[in-house]
Amino acid sequence: MSYAFVIGNGESRRIYNLNNLRGGKGTIYGCNAIYRDHPKLCDKIIAVNSEMYDELIEARDMGMIPAHIKIIGVEQLPQWDYTIPKDEQDEGRYWAGGGWGKEGKKAKNLDFSKTKGSGCSAVWQACFDDHKDIFIIAFDMIGGKQWAIRDGSMSREQNNIYKDSRNYPTRKSMKAYLKYEWRWQLKQLAKRFKDKNFYYINRIEVNESNFILHSATTLLENFKYGTYGDLKKVMDGMPLTSIRWKRY
Repeated sequence: MSYAFVIGNGESRRIYNLNNLRGGKGTIYGCNAIYRDHPKLCDKIIAVNSEMYDELIEARDMGMIPAHIKIIGVEQLPQWDYTIPKDEQDEGRYWAGGGWGKEGKKAKNLDFSKTKGSGCSAVWQACFDDHKDIFIIAFDMIGGKQWAIRDGSMSREQNNIYKDSRNYPTRKSMKAYLKYEWRWQLKQLAKRFKDKNFYYINRIEVNESNFILHSATTLLENFKYGTYGDLKKVMDGMPLTSIRWKRY
């Protein structure tokens, strides 16, 4: 059973050469606009945003994406809403955002079992494709330069390689609820698929600063943290049991 490499678009990935993932060790899943930099890298690209999905289809029709790469939109995803039967540990499922939005409209409450983003949906697809070891790469989640903040506050600086480009937000700050949505959904995936191992791969500064994710995964024995250096060891053929993964 091969590995699954799920690539996010967090800015941390700039320090790692994604072409190192080639070599037949597993299935490579990408998200959204990854084709712009790596048109031939992924086996599957997930985009739940309709405009982004249309961009991918257009790029494939124009020959920018090879025909064998599978493009998966929200309608093609496996059917599951992140809830677990008889699971009463639903802490973090709901976002009760306060304040007022545009035109005086009150912000809506959110149920994260019903929201979908491309990143967590790509991990979800890898689970349903029956990979046992799933590497979650460059899901920065936290705002840009979070590790440089020393006063305990949370960065909301937009953290995406493709920010300010077609089909991406131009706003300078991340939506406040996003990190909590990703946290809850990743936790639910690890809880449902207890027979799988999840390896969160990032810069050590991001791993150590991601207190939001730590609080959700500290009790999950199948959710571990590693660096891009650890990922290199995987690609060099080192057994996973020989790598010193961290838990927070």
